[in-house]
Amino acid sequence: MRQSINLKVLALLMIFVFFTSGCAHMMNAIEHADLQTKLTMTNTIFLDPVTKAKNRTIYVSVNNTSELQEVDTGMLGQLLASKLSAKDYQIVTDPTQAGYIIQINVLYMDYVRQTGTQEGGLTGALAGATGGALLGQSRDTSIALGIIGGVVGGLGGALIGKAIKVETYAGSIDLQIQEKTDKPVTGQIVTSASQGTSTTIETKQEINTDRQIYRTRINCIAQQTNIDKNEAAKVIMDKLSTQIAQMF
Repeated sequence: MRQSINLKVLALLMIFVFFTSGCAHMMNAIEHADLQTKLTMTNTIFLDPVTKAKNRTIYVSVNNTSELQEVDTGMLGQLLASKLSAKDYQIVTDPTQAGYIIQINVLYMDYVRQTGTQEGGLTGALAGATGGALLGQSRDTSIALGIIGGVVGGLGGALIGKAIKVETYAGSIDLQIQEKTDKPVTGQIVTSASQGTSTTIETKQEINTDRQIYRTRINCIAQQTNIDKNEAAKVIMDKLSTQIAQMF
């Protein structure tokens, strides 16, 4: 009779372990149930307000050299063009006729996954083994129940850990803006190329143009439990186009 009661208690304990061994990971998953994105610009670009008032035409070029090809270059370009048009800018297809040339390259965007498999399995196994050992009447029964408890608890924790996936896409976007000016812009393009381990070749080119160049990098993170990469890509494109459009 007592053995039957102990087995019932063990079963209840295993159910409890199954649902609580991954508690911390479950809470983390709940916290990230909604898609969270963050875009951070490394350096602020200040466009001259007088020049902006005169330059009302913009040419947009988008490239994607990252792993996340769901960030569609055509769609990103259209989103940015739409938001710039809403600010009374005219989008042109000929860069030579543009007051501003916007060049975007999704340099890096890749997937990172965090799971609770190992931690959940370990917690479940320890709790199960402890519960099984405590419930046993005799030494042999205690050992047997401890093994059963450890296996069941470990499997429960591992399954919970695998089901909980807080997934992240992180990357960097390079942005270059060329602003047409009334006065000539002069400068140098300097290129350094390494040959072997001890030789560096540096080349310089004098430039004389009518465009001022601004460059910055935008770092991006999108995080959610069991993320949908197509949804993540759409949100990234929308927020990226909004952030760039806000410069104008």
